[in-house]
Amino acid sequence: MVTYNLYIHWANSEEMTTKSAVEKAQKMLQGGKVKWVQGHFVDILGNLQVFSIPIKTYLEDSIWEEGIGFDGSSIKGFVSVEQSDMIARPDPDTVILLPWLFEGDRARVVMDVLSVSQQKYFPGDPRHIARRSFNLIKTMGYDHIQLSPELEFYAFKHSSIPHSTHTELSTLLQGEEPIPKGKHPVLGLKEKEGYFASPPIDSAESFRNQLSEALMSAGWPVKYHHHEGGAWQQEIEIQKIPDPVKTGDASLFFKFLAKIMGSMSDLLITFMPKPLPTDAGNGMHVHMELFDKNTSVFYDKDDPYRLSQTARYFIGGILDHAKGMTAVTNPTTNSYKRLVPHYEAPINIAWALYNRSSLIRIPNRAGTTDSITVEARHPDPSANPYVTFAVLIHAGSDGIKKKIDPGDPVEKNIYAMDKRELKKFNIQRLPRTLHEALDEFETDTVIQQALGSHAAQAFMDIKLQEWGEFLSQVSTWDYRKYFNV
Repeated sequence: MVTYNLYIHWANSEEMTTKSAVEKAQKMLQGGKVKWVQGHFVDILGNLQVFSIPIKTYLEDSIWEEGIGFDGSSIKGFVSVEQSDMIARPDPDTVILLPWLFEGDRARVVMDVLSVSQQKYFPGDPRHIARRSFNLIKTMGYDHIQLSPELEFYAFKHSSIPHSTHTELSTLLQGEEPIPKGKHPVLGLKEKEGYFASPPIDSAESFRNQLSEALMSAGWPVKYHHHEGGAWQQEIEIQKIPDPVKTGDASLFFKFLAKIMGSMSDLLITFMPKPLPTDAGNGMHVHMELFDKNTSVFYDKDDPYRLSQTARYFIGGILDHAKGMTAVTNPTTNSYKRLVPHYEAPINIAWALYNRSSLIRIPNRAGTTDSITVEARHPDPSANPYVTFAVLIHAGSDGIKKKIDPGDPVEKNIYAMDKRELKKFNIQRLPRTLHEALDEFETDTVIQQALGSHAAQAFMDIKLQEWGEFLSQVSTWDYRKYFNV
């Protein structure tokens, strides 16, 4: 329950929001027809939490300095009931008007979560976990790190679900049947053949246009959008953002906006890692590039691969901690149904230039000079983006500190390699289940330090409980396979 009592003034001036930023936010809110402001933050799993406050409160100064109280014991991974009082304080730089939604009378602001007892950022707040990773980059002498996430999702048509309880998509949603495709046998998209499909076969282009325009008008530049490989699968790639906190903000807003605008367009949006058993899963590939002021630290024009030694060490760190971070980057039992061969989802720990069967890829940068990105391909959109970006940064930074050599790139199709070839190239496999991933997470101190002790323990407890629940479930597949044994 949100409580509307405001707390004492925060003493730490370095953490105070600037007066000019507050004035700019208030001016933006006054300039439209906004009546309500939604406060957004996420729990440790990345679930969006929203509460609304009348515009009048935000036109006063106290909420920007003191925040507003809420029950932290009701938020997954935060605090226990005997220490439940917490503070949500709005970040004035994150105010966005929502003219496309709710008749244009609402705005959104991202909240930082603070501890009442210590009067500072709550260490288990995912946004602060991302902030700590950004500070790590700066303490190492770098200026910033640019991140560009590719969020894939499926857009099913609501109108394709008749009211009968025995229809194809409704049975999928109820968990009763593997989904038949339900597409026109000639005109419909085939499995794994949707990449860059053209209208009218690609029936979601208008929706992606609207969603992309809304993102851009909110300040998040879009690189491009297109139909992805799966039937009904979509992708919108956000341009590089020089801050893991802001990139996390953008990713959460993307998912929020996609679901709401989808519901307005008769579409059911899902970021589930593997919604269809025989089609491509949803990934959240993350492109990263480290900078010293305006100069890319990853680029080296004299290297055959255009990669600096620092970039190689960064890659080495991610590969070295790949197993340990998988519970964070792929945090659901469903995530491991995506991480199977032949669906362009990486299952083996290796790097390459253009090879989509590798975990780390160095994409072609056509039309760019003095720049190169490292693409991590294993994360999926069920992950908490703030924490995902944090573990990638901590792992890469550990590689730089320890000078971890990633070895030579593997340009062969890794899916086609047998055990002998995998051993020859010293290629290990990602965890096959959430439980395996949690075992690796528990022994990786760098990844646990990225989350901090509170968040790491809370995450572990929640996920072990989830794994126990999963083991006790009996599915339709079980009945079909074993009922008549």
